[in-house]
Amino acid sequence: MLSPGLIQRQTQSIAMTPQLRQAIEMLQYTQQDLAQYLRQQAEQNPLLILEERESSAPDQPPAEPFDDDDPGYFTSDAEKPEAAADGPNLREEIAQQIRLSFPDPTEQTIGLFLLQNLDETGRLTEAPDFLAKTLGIQTDTLETIRQKLMHFDPAGLFAVSLEECLSAQLRVRNRLDPAMAILLRNLDLLAAREWRKLRELCCLEQDDLLDMLAEIRALDPKPGFEPETRRVAIEPDVIVRRNGSGYRISVNTRLLPKVKLDTGLQEHFSRTQDSKHAATRYGAEASFLLRALESRKQSLLKIATGIVERQHGFLEQGLSAMRPFTLRELASITGLHESTVSRIVNAKYMDTPRGVFPLRLFFPSALSQTDDNSLSATAIQQRIRHFIANEGENILSDDALTAMLQAEGTAIQRRTVAKYREALGIPNSSRRRRLGRTD
Repeated sequence: MLSPGLIQRQTQSIAMTPQLRQAIEMLQYTQQDLAQYLRQQAEQNPLLILEERESSAPDQPPAEPFDDDDPGYFTSDAEKPEAAADGPNLREEIAQQIRLSFPDPTEQTIGLFLLQNLDETGRLTEAPDFLAKTLGIQTDTLETIRQKLMHFDPAGLFAVSLEECLSAQLRVRNRLDPAMAILLRNLDLLAAREWRKLRELCCLEQDDLLDMLAEIRALDPKPGFEPETRRVAIEPDVIVRRNGSGYRISVNTRLLPKVKLDTGLQEHFSRTQDSKHAATRYGAEASFLLRALESRKQSLLKIATGIVERQHGFLEQGLSAMRPFTLRELASITGLHESTVSRIVNAKYMDTPRGVFPLRLFFPSALSQTDDNSLSATAIQQRIRHFIANEGENILSDDALTAMLQAEGTAIQRRTVAKYREALGIPNSSRRRRLGRTD
């Protein structure tokens, strides 16, 4: 009989084989990383054939009415801050600022969602009201978050116009005075070099106007600008689309080359004794790689399916219907080990009818529940906001809000309701009654 120690050593040895290590690494790779890894493997294995997939060029962004590339007004590309040139690093830095600045899960989700909707200039690709509707929240809620985001470092990201972008940069420098605000509202006159009209509008002398123009030239009209050679767009790993009353889930392979085994070359190598051993080894490695690829795809599909089934309400209604969910629960649903689920979920994105989201956003914090249909902390905050926004003349106390949530099946205490209400920035019932009504 083998000793427990020997069994343990054998188990550890099996767990650390190069093939298993390769499979584990492939689970963690993003599409871009996996594509690069496959090309490296093809260079080392003559039996692997890679066929690049056809991909269409992305649409060009619409032109800005005001020429913010005019060297007469702004710094040249060479003079722009180095930090703004590194797209992927900048995006991750902003994501980290969002996580640190918004401990509230609802606000953090909104912030990260807005981050995924920035173009290469750092501006929003859609209007705030459209994005709010996509998330299933009020525009005012999204706008509150967006205004804070515009003053992150670098300032001016998340703007919807050039005026707003430059205003945010001046505001953080404490230089957005009334005259400067008027100047920014008339950028068309600035582009046309209507100096006299600008002096009249701003009530300025010529020297003062020149000083203000110098300040504007020092600003960055595209704080998120990334050189074409370094631009890396987020590519979703999973695509979810409506299919009748349900959803169709597929793994996105647009960036991945097609991988095949060159059986003809393998047969040719096998005919001679000198190359037979190499052909066997290359064939085994190629076959394992193909199996690992298929296993990764099926695991990703299982995880995406589990998320869609659990967070079906979010896809239909938005944040207000987000349910509590943990990696352990998803592991139980899919039959995968929790560590495997964690590896796959990390740094992966899902393209849904509501937008592109990191998979980890589908695992919000949870309260104790009375049943499996209870809401997450994020959703409960949205319910509280909804109740208060529609309370009318009958101002709802925290006790009343607690009773309403409990009637919906959520086990929650009054003090928790009060904490969530305060986190939303909503006054208590006494103050709301004095103010008349606060959304």
